[in-house]
Amino acid sequence: MRVGIYNRWLATLGGGERYSLAVAEYISRQYSVDVITHKSVPKDSAAKRLNLDLSRVEFVTIPERHAIEISPVSADYDLFINTSFMDFFPSFAKKNISIIYFPAKLNRKVIAKRKVKLLARKWLKLPALIAGIHSFDNSGSTFLWVTDTVVKICLPTSIFPYVVKFDLCAKDKNVTKANIFLNAQRISSITFPGLDEYVPCEVPIPRSKQKTSYELTIQVDNDVEPDGNAKIGIKQLWLSLPQFRIYQVLFERWQKDWGTRLQYYPPGSSILEYIDTYDSIWAISEFSKKWIKQYWLRDSEVLYPPVNIEDFQTKEKRQQILSVGRFFAGQHNKKHQELIAAFKEMVDRGLTDWELHLAGGKTPGDEHETYLANVHESSKGYPIIIHPDIPFQQLVDLYEESAIYWHASGYGEDEKQDPVKFEHFGITTVEAMAAGCVPIVIGKGGQPEIVEHGKNGFLWQSLEELQNLTIQLIRDPSLRNSMAVTATQDSKSYGKIHFHTHLNELLRKIEFPI
Repeated sequence: MRVGIYNRWLATLGGGERYSLAVAEYISRQYSVDVITHKSVPKDSAAKRLNLDLSRVEFVTIPERHAIEISPVSADYDLFINTSFMDFFPSFAKKNISIIYFPAKLNRKVIAKRKVKLLARKWLKLPALIAGIHSFDNSGSTFLWVTDTVVKICLPTSIFPYVVKFDLCAKDKNVTKANIFLNAQRISSITFPGLDEYVPCEVPIPRSKQKTSYELTIQVDNDVEPDGNAKIGIKQLWLSLPQFRIYQVLFERWQKDWGTRLQYYPPGSSILEYIDTYDSIWAISEFSKKWIKQYWLRDSEVLYPPVNIEDFQTKEKRQQILSVGRFFAGQHNKKHQELIAAFKEMVDRGLTDWELHLAGGKTPGDEHETYLANVHESSKGYPIIIHPDIPFQQLVDLYEESAIYWHASGYGEDEKQDPVKFEHFGITTVEAMAAGCVPIVIGKGGQPEIVEHGKNGFLWQSLEELQNLTIQLIRDPSLRNSMAVTATQDSKSYGKIHFHTHLNELLRKIEFPI
């Protein structure tokens, strides 16, 4: 069994990337696992920083490409898991899982258009090219698809037999032959006379008595491996069905733009069409699950991210507050500047002998480097220490030494309008709890699923409330200690044992043996 896990953003080694690699770590105990990305990431460095055993995992780096062009890669695996944030594309492995940190917003108008499109496709008897597509061109007299070593076409059902016709050509000098299969049975072989020289092909399709679908597969016969480049061209795709002839006249000749929109691949495709190619959607929290249902009208399973709670111990605390989050500008920002401002105001009002520590990974890029430089600048003259890109063990030490944990992702944002800007779960909050560090976190996003106000920590809505709750814990060590004990106990619900148990259950639900 081969398993592929895709994450475009692996190089950032953030929370989502740790989630991806934790899934890879566990599945690799039994199967071959490739983690696919676009920027080279040293596996040993990733394993050390995230404290994971990746010895049986392979990191595969492929050239940068649009999300839709990842689809041919997925077809090479028995199980394909898309864990890349906001990258949506069809997946065509034997089993497919989409892990959603947070869904893209789709309004009712978009969903209504999709329903109309699907009804139109069904009535017009359009075939769907479902795997292996590299590009689609409507500029000529007929539509042209450029494909990989394997292309799959889902054919419409009909109570009458019909014929599928198309022209094939080789797009790679190493491609000289191809086989054509109907529902996995080879029905013909063709030999290409030369590069870009088309060969007419014809496949008879029996009537569908049970309304069962047919899958037409075209596969390169040579020993040619997929390498991201085009292998076969398909044009003059034609079905001897009255409805399809109407489509050709109306939409391939007169209204090409509308015809393109009716095709499965861009620009006519939608996120929901892509999502529907997956066997299961996994959300990382109840918060994400709620918005998947609201935005997409799709059900999902919750698989909370795993936390290495066994790596943390409760030790004697220093008078310090900790916040952990990647340093980056833009959407889903960790609000370091707001936390700095709140702490500086507390110091100005008389707080002494306490420190604020900000730890997190650096993000490549000028914009993000400027952001981190501004964080350093804002901290000058106050007991605020910045820890960019520190090794995991040093981060553990910070957790174990800190008495209070702060988190502010989403502060100042509108949860109804922009829920994506809030913490979708809160791995660092659980890590802090495991180390006996009492969380005082914003009461929005996924944080209320972890923190029970007044029991194992506090939830706040304003910076003033954050400051007041912090002073309350500083002045009442007995309250702080009792909350720390409860927080440590509650953190065990998010440990690896629970994660592995639930991961097994979800894989069995899609009938993937593990």
